[in-house]
Amino acid sequence: MRFLLACLLCVGALCACRKKPAPAVAAPAVDTANAKEPTLNELNDAVQAWFTSRGQAPASLEELARARFISKVPTAPPGRQYVIDAQSLRVIVQ
Repeated sequence: MRFLLACLLCVGALCACRKKPAPAVAAPAVDTANAKEPTLNELNDAVQAWFTSRGQAPASLEELARARFISKVPTAPPGRQYVIDAQSLRVIVQ
């Protein structure tokens, strides 16, 4: 009887010690109704947050906006465009 009780306690302890999955990092909440265009620093912060939560660089600024990491895709200066450099995890203006 003692052996059975000891076995049950060991099994219970092993089951209780299972590694629990890490909580997922949620995207920050963004108010899109009164959203201003994000600055270059805010875009870079969003790319870093995306990388931290998903382990890879976002494919585009549209993807960041759909996932609500930024309020909206900013308008680039005339004749230029915003591009995400996946190696440096920075947004650059080309």
